[in-house]
This record gives sequence, C-alpha cells and structure tokens, in this order.
Amino acid sequence: MGIISRAVHVGRSHLNSAVTWASNPEKRLRLLIQDMEETLVKARSSAIRSITEKKELERRVAKLRAETQDWQSKAELALRRNREDLASEALQAKARNASILATLEDQLERLVDSLQRQGQDMAGLQNKLQEAKARERANRTLHRTATTRLWLRRKTYDQRIDTAMAQLGEVEDMLDELEGKVESYDLGRTAELSGTLNRLAIEASASAELEELRTKIGQQQAISHEKA
Repeated sequence: MGIISRAVHVGRSHLNSAVTWASNPEKRLRLLIQDMEETLVKARSSAIRSITEKKELERRVAKLRAETQDWQSKAELALRRNREDLASEALQAKARNASILATLEDQLERLVDSLQRQGQDMAGLQNKLQEAKARERANRTLHRTATTRLWLRRKTYDQRIDTAMAQLGEVEDMLDELEGKVESYDLGRTAELSGTLNRLAIEASASAELEELRTKIGQQQAISHEKA
C-alpha cells in the first residue's frame, strides 16, 4: 500500500462512523491532514533507517569489491610465481567474495529503487498535504466571512433597529415642534420690540422738529418787536 493510500485508509479508521465522515467535511479534512502529517513523520523515520542501511551496504559492497580485486591480484601473482595451488585458492576466495558481493549489490539496488519510490510517494503526499491545508485555510476564511456577513445581515434587518429609528423620528418631530414654538415666541417679541423702537424714533423726531419750530417762531417774533 502506497503512502497516500495508507494515509487515506488511516484517516478513515479514525472516524466514528460513515455518517460522521459524510456529515462533517471540515472534521474529515482535519483528520486527513493529521493522518497525512503522521504518515509523513513515520515515512521520514523509515527513510532515515533505510538511508542508514544503504550507507552500510555501500560500505560493505565497496569493501568486497576491493577484496575481490585483491584476490584477483593475488591469484595473478601466485600464477606468475608458478604457484598454481595458491592461485587456485585465491580464485576460490575471489569467487566466494563475488557471490556475496552479487547478493549485496542486488540488495543495494533494490533498496535504492525502494528509496526512490518512497521519495516520490512522500513528495506526492507532501503536495496533497499542502493542498489540503490551503483548502482548510480557505474554508476557515470563508466560514469566518460568511458568519460575519450573517451577523451583519441580522443586524441590518433587526426589527429593533427599525423600531428605534421610528421612535427617534418621533423624538425629532417633537423637537422640531418645540423649536417652532420657541421661534414663534421670538418672532412675536421681535415684532413688539421693533414697534416700540419705531414709536420712540417718531416721537424723538417730532420733538426735535417742534423745538426747531419754536426757535424759528421765537426769532421771527424778536425781529418784529425790534422793527416796531
């Protein structure tokens, strides 16, 4: 079973029932994300162990290759010295090393191939995990926005607001009426004051003109007496 398939399988096993799985997609997505994260942690631990084994195999393979080449050189040297018996023993040792080497090289090749496939699976799961987290963040944002919009709509169409606004309108009408009464009193008082001031001005003008006439008549009478 691949890493991605195993993550989905494990995620489903965490749910209480198929109904819960289908009825709560947000919970399902969160559980899948948790399972993918756990799977990646386990996969990385497994990869670390496999890499350690690979390095050990590479060291053993390198050592056996060197020993095999060394037995080859010893066989050639013994044969040049006319020691076919030693050359035969060296070649037998070389053959034993070559057999073990072939086995280890096969193990190393299969381990390298397995690590490559595991790396590809981990990369695929990592991409799925990033996509799932991005969708979860987007869903949270949309949920928060929708909740805020619903709250605003409820406030906008709240009957209490309309009632309060209507009552406020009534209060404003009452204030307008009171201000009208105040202005009417002011207007009446202003008219009365204006009339009084006008009468005072007329009386002052008439008094001044009367004084002028008195002066003029007095002067005329004085002149008449002097002529007489």
